[in-house]
Amino acid sequence: MICILKALAGYLILLFVGTNLLGFIVRSFFPPTYTNDTEIHFLNEEIRKLKRAATITTILFSIITISYFYALYYFWNIGIVIVAAILMLSRIPDLLFEIKTGKKVTFKTMPKTAIDVLCTILFWIALPLLWYSLCYLK
Repeated sequence: MICILKALAGYLILLFVGTNLLGFIVRSFFPPTYTNDTEIHFLNEEIRKLKRAATITTILFSIITISYFYALYYFWNIGIVIVAAILMLSRIPDLLFEIKTGKKVTFKTMPKTAIDVLCTILFWIALPLLWYSLCYLK
């Protein structure tokens, strides 16, 4: 029973940390753009000025993500690193949808393409894999 609780808590922690790290990296590659109004033109100019900061942020958080994977491997095992990578990769389509539309993904608004279904399946496969990695892999 303790192992199941550890797996659930670890799943939520890996999901939270991985999603936030991925958000910093992916949002730098796909900055928001606006149409051509006077105020919106000003926003586009500000976005162009911030591209250097976005590049630095991407590099910094890429290094932090690699360090995160290394720490997971060093303190636990390769199974947990695989789970963390699966959770991060399964979040990419939702994150790109949020960036493109500016809306949070809900059950009604989420796209239902084959890649989204595959990512949802991977998202849920990560939980038993984490349980196995925590309880049986050494």
